[in-house]
Amino acid sequence: MTAFALPSQKLAAILGSPVVAIFLSANIVNLGNLGFNVLFSRWMGPVLFGQLATLLTLFLAVMGVLGALQLAVSQRVAGEKGRMSDLEAGLARFARKGLIASMIALPIVIAGSLSLNLGPAMGLDSPLYLPLLALCLPFALPLALARGVATGRLDARGVIMSAQVEMWIRLIGAAVAWQAGLGLEGVVAVIPLSVVAGWLPLRAIFDRPTVSASTLVKGIVLASLPFALLQAGQVILMDGDVLLAQAFLGPQDAGQLAAFGLFQRIQFFGCYSLAAVLLPSVVTEVSAGRSPFAAALPVFAIYAGVSALLVGMATLFPAEVLTVLVGPAFLNSAPLLPLISIAAAAFTLSYLLATYLAAIGDRWGIWAITLTMPVQMIALTLSTDSLGDMVTTKVICQLGLASLLLFRAAFRRPSYAR
Repeated sequence: MTAFALPSQKLAAILGSPVVAIFLSANIVNLGNLGFNVLFSRWMGPVLFGQLATLLTLFLAVMGVLGALQLAVSQRVAGEKGRMSDLEAGLARFARKGLIASMIALPIVIAGSLSLNLGPAMGLDSPLYLPLLALCLPFALPLALARGVATGRLDARGVIMSAQVEMWIRLIGAAVAWQAGLGLEGVVAVIPLSVVAGWLPLRAIFDRPTVSASTLVKGIVLASLPFALLQAGQVILMDGDVLLAQAFLGPQDAGQLAAFGLFQRIQFFGCYSLAAVLLPSVVTEVSAGRSPFAAALPVFAIYAGVSALLVGMATLFPAEVLTVLVGPAFLNSAPLLPLISIAAAAFTLSYLLATYLAAIGDRWGIWAITLTMPVQMIALTLSTDSLGDMVTTKVICQLGLASLLLFRAAFRRPSYAR
């Protein structure tokens, strides 16, 4: 009985651990965000959904970069047990300064957006969309910092409550706003409300007297920069074409690209968690003086299987896939779905390879992704004659980047061997 009880106790401890709880919550949030896109693609149709996707791309770009800061904060909090009070006091000071500075800058940002007519210049119907979205800026930094501290503490309750409240407020609030006849303006206005809602469960983290800990905070900011570049690369290289299509091709084609973007995100996030496994496992092997390939091989094997399945579905059943995801209004561009799927698979490979290279002490992959961002955007700008041209250009850029990183990873020795 004891021999069987011990493993069951360990299993129960693992399943009840904060890490597993946070992981499960994150996947529920991902499903909620997917549901948000599926719901509004069907309600709005290609034209309005393309504009919503443009605004969501801008939102994700900001939150993705701040997500890198959140990651760096969580790592430092987890490792600074002896200096926890000083570190958190410095972060509290940083959060308050950021909140005040953003509040002061917000009217200037809104006035600038309206005076320059930025929304219509980007192909948006209303100049109010960008100012409404900008309302999230004051609370975005405090939210990222507070979540970083909560994650570093393994405060599962705080992390889960924050993420779930943010997602459900955005999903339900936007649905209610749309059904109430408030249009895209109402949907966009819910996005900053959801950011504030996500911050509220964690606001007490920084409710303490603050002291200066500027050196620690600067170190965290610097440590987050490579991860910020990687996150920015994810948004720009996967979704930047939506911004260009909205400006150059018009709302119909932008809506079609937005539907493709939804499929890309499913494909990317299907393998995104592999990066979290890849990094520590490879670092462990390198630290022990062993070859990292054995640790990396299972991760890339899983990636290959998932990617082959999704690319195969997009190639064999493009119309059926789009109908299930976003409805029949997006079927005109179904023949391009296989190319988009290949581009998503190529970028996912690049992301995993950049993570692998960073784990063996080589930041070359992160810089390659960073430099590819402007190259791809310029190439896409020169390929705005048609939707097909843009998709083809994107595939070429992504395959080129993946090939380059694959060559680097195959011949790059880990730092212990130098």
